[in-house]
Amino acid sequence: MLLKRLKQLRTAFKRQCQRHCSRRQLLRLDSHLLDDIGIDRIDAECEGRKPFWK
Repeated sequence: MLLKRLKQLRTAFKRQCQRHCSRRQLLRLDSHLLDDIGIDRIDAECEGRKPFWK
């Protein structure tokens, strides 16, 4: 049971790290790339600055 819980925590931690990295990458995209994915600069800034746990 403990091993299962540790695996779940590890999976959750990895997911949070990936989310954090993806959000930071949004902040580095130029306006042309943001237009390509359908996000404006304001939305990218709001999403990119969220804490990793949200």
